[in-house]
Amino acid sequence: MNRQKIKQGDFGYISHKKKTEILKTIVFFAIPLSLYIAGYATTKSRLNVLTIVAILGMLPASKQLVSMIMYLKAHGISEADHEAIKEAVVPLCNSYDNIFTTYEKTYEVPSVVIRNGNVCGYVAKPYKDLKKLEDHITECAKKEGYQINAKIFDKLESYQNRLSTIKELEDATPEKDLAVREIIHEITL
Repeated sequence: MNRQKIKQGDFGYISHKKKTEILKTIVFFAIPLSLYIAGYATTKSRLNVLTIVAILGMLPASKQLVSMIMYLKAHGISEADHEAIKEAVVPLCNSYDNIFTTYEKTYEVPSVVIRNGNVCGYVAKPYKDLKKLEDHITECAKKEGYQINAKIFDKLESYQNRLSTIKELEDATPEKDLAVREIIHEITL
């Protein structure tokens, strides 16, 4: 069986990540629980060293639980939206299933395309303050030394029109587009 690893930015990343985060959370909680049970079984008391180790083991388990909850709340790009934009996105530097976390809010951006310093994204559910997200993306790229224009669309038709316009731009420098995509991946879950 040839299983290809799903990386951040690939279609289906969120659904894959949900499964792995659930499994990791179960393991992270099972380890301290088994240590506690082993300590209790051997000493017939909860007052032992393994109880302390189990309590300390709950810290990374709790952190993992928060991560799992973040992914369970996310939806990723729908199959219908993916089919609608798949053809337009193919030659461009793109990223699917992005979850941006700013200081104030979390935004789900199912599709992002990068070309020649233009970053375009599509959100399936409307947000009132998309300008804040655009500013956040621009500011993060600026900190890394890249000047970009970020535009997030909440209507699929507008996004598709922008993709066709972006395709007609002069040839991009793929290295710069990939570097901007890496910055986007660094600021998303």
